[in-house]
Amino acid sequence: MQENTEREPESTPTEKNKPADAMAGKVKETYEWWNNLATINEEDPLWVGAAKIGVRLFGILILLALSPLILVGFLMAFIAAA
Repeated sequence: MQENTEREPESTPTEKNKPADAMAGKVKETYEWWNNLATINEEDPLWVGAAKIGVRLFGILILLALSPLILVGFLMAFIAAA
């Protein structure tokens, strides 16, 4: 009789975190894109600087609008996990 000596590789903790690492990488890329978009440079004309300030304010408003929804999501996650 032949025994199957090939075993499936055991999952290591780093393999389990791959989706989380991918998500963290995407979040980092998105933040850097947004930060570069809204950063005022010396060579920017006045109207571009004003537009970039508007972009920053718009981003802050979006985060403030989403924060209650995110908090409710975390609350529901903790209730579901308990």
